[in-house]
Amino acid sequence: MDYTQALNDLRNGKIDEIEVTPAVFPEFQKAWANFAYQNTIRGIAHAQGKVTYVRSN
Repeated sequence: MDYTQALNDLRNGKIDEIEVTPAVFPEFQKAWANFAYQNTIRGIAHAQGKVTYVRSN
């Protein structure tokens, strides 16, 4: 998955959420570290290391 595109799509309202599991977190983290609009997205932690990213209100 192209997490950079997914983060931009989430920010722009094209998608509602991004689900990240521990298995794909390193790939997601690379995109997140370079994402200039981190303050527009928030992560919701779930059991077993899963995180759902959604737009901040």
